[in-house]
Amino acid sequence: MKEESDIIFKPCARAFFVYYVAMAICFFGPIINPAVGLPLWLGFLLGALVVAAVVYMRGQSYHINVQGLSKIWRWPAQRQDIPWENLGEVQIRRGLTQTLLRVGNLFIIDRVRGDNMFWFGLADPKEVKALIDARRP
Repeated sequence: MKEESDIIFKPCARAFFVYYVAMAICFFGPIINPAVGLPLWLGFLLGALVVAAVVYMRGQSYHINVQGLSKIWRWPAQRQDIPWENLGEVQIRRGLTQTLLRVGNLFIIDRVRGDNMFWFGLADPKEVKALIDARRP
């Protein structure tokens, strides 16, 4: 249920660059270099698994609303919520590749339930963290 005051984020395409490289290696590696010892069918199967992982992760959305923070998966239909009163520290996490690609992740701590939340592949994690801090009661 979307409310008018919801701010919604989705993982950006740049966040999946490493996955795109893995897809290319799996799909084209056995064709370009048959001496690698990986059969064509196995390369295509591994590539299809990486494609499925990207589709699954792109199906997530992250919400900031009046109740708190939410992470929603499209398939299987799931929802994880952290109410404002349970919200602990919000940490920005990014590796070298993510820094180069100007993306990052947020690790959100639920200080009551211990059910922490991870927001993957945000285009500007510092801005998102600032929005969360601004909306905190």
